[in-house]
Amino acid sequence: MTALMHTLRHPVTRRLGEAILTLIGVSILTFIILRVVPGDQITAAYGTEAGALSPEQIAQLRAYYGIDEPLVVQYFTWLGGVLTGNLGINTTSHQTVAAMTAQALPNTFELAIISIIIGLAIGIPGGMYAANRPGGIADNLTQAGSLLALSIPTFLLATVLGSWVADVWGWYPNGAGYATLFEDPLLNLQQMLLPSLVLGISIASPVLQTTRTAILEIRSEDYIRTARAKGVPARRLQVRHVLRNALIPVVTMTGLQFGFLLGGALLVEQIFAIPGIGRQTLLGLNQKEYAVVQSTVLIIATMFVLVNLLTDLLYRVVDPKVRVQ
Repeated sequence: MTALMHTLRHPVTRRLGEAILTLIGVSILTFIILRVVPGDQITAAYGTEAGALSPEQIAQLRAYYGIDEPLVVQYFTWLGGVLTGNLGINTTSHQTVAAMTAQALPNTFELAIISIIIGLAIGIPGGMYAANRPGGIADNLTQAGSLLALSIPTFLLATVLGSWVADVWGWYPNGAGYATLFEDPLLNLQQMLLPSLVLGISIASPVLQTTRTAILEIRSEDYIRTARAKGVPARRLQVRHVLRNALIPVVTMTGLQFGFLLGGALLVEQIFAIPGIGRQTLLGLNQKEYAVVQSTVLIIATMFVLVNLLTDLLYRVVDPKVRVQ
């Protein structure tokens, strides 16, 4: 019993328990919200409001898809299917949700990874540049630019850049049909660059601010002043003591941003016609596809929770103080 209590109090076990409870909560909330919205997937798919089907046919279809059952039965039937790998069927396309997700998920992952790389490539050097000139014109301009980028809605930036680059400059391959990385790497990167840049700019701003603040705080620590007094070379002090410790909060920030990207790229995927998990969710909502939306939201939530769990564990590895606690 003592060993069991000790295990439950372990930070990793506790975080796993919290993650499972979070996913159960997300699944219940999504299920309820979808049922509150008027209409259902039969109405959306077959146009029953226009009298396309008789009441008997509608009843048969509802029975076939199991949406005539009580809500509690529907929820546990769907949840049981998810636990065994059956995510349901798309009423409109008759595809399994598992097959749809297997096609969409790699595209969203690729978009998220490229966006994170762009965000870090802009944010970390920008934060270092601003922190090296605190209070100066360069610092103020860098921060103003960062705040401006953060305040512009992602969909607006995507629309403006998309129209400008595609319509005015003709640099974006519109109308070519989406090509995966394995089908046509060059065309795929052309299609991914602009949406990744839009999302990367939105990530760069908080990364820049976090890097700048962390560097300034660490430079005021006693151990930095001691190292400087002992004659540690400036470059070594900057890289091994200041930057290394300043990147610890950036790790947490990056993990959170990656999780948000997986679910938050919905509008960007729609604007740039990227067939990812966000676009799949939007189409599922428009068509009131219960199985598609419930399963996709649960998958996004699972990835978000896993990324944050891994970030938390990585944080313990790179920060000895957290590991001791």
